Amino acid sequence: MGGRILIVAVVMATLSGGGYAQAKLTCAVVPKTLDAMKDCYRPLLVFSANGDDARLKRQVSLLDEAADDMMDRFVLFAPIVPDGHNVSTPSDSPYTILSGDQMKDVRAKFHIPAAEFVVLLLDEDGSAMLRSRIPVEADRLNALIDKTPRRQAEAHRPHAN
Repeated sequence: MGGRILIVAVVMATLSGGGYAQAKLTCAVVPKTLDAMKDCYRPLLVFSANGDDARLKRQVSLLDEAADDMMDRFVLFAPIVPDGHNVSTPSDSPYTILSGDQMKDVRAKFHIPAAEFVVLLLDEDGSAMLRSRIPVEADRLNALIDKTPRRQAEAHRPHAN
């Protein structure tokens, strides 16, 4: 009986999270802090001066075009904008919206001025894998992630994506 309850809980969590892939059952489906993402997801932090930035919208579009790849690689998009409102989000690719205070903390941690556009891909351990001043194609993200030992292990698991 206990196994059935766990399966139902996992299915419900997956459905309520918009179909996001979880790296582990102990990971939050939609984490709200960088700490909660650590060892669970590869955050794609996109810093922008505002939610209407054309580059931010382009990055969202690129992620949606490769939503399956992003889920397979546990990439979690997190837009970082000064006001925290009116943010473009993907339709199909996993994302989270951090609180205004979290956005400020993340911006300070990575020393990104409010007026700059920066795409920052972090590995699951929190280390920076990529820093770009222009939107990044999914093929480039995939190539960087696929070189990591952790991703290579993920790809060889039974039932891996």
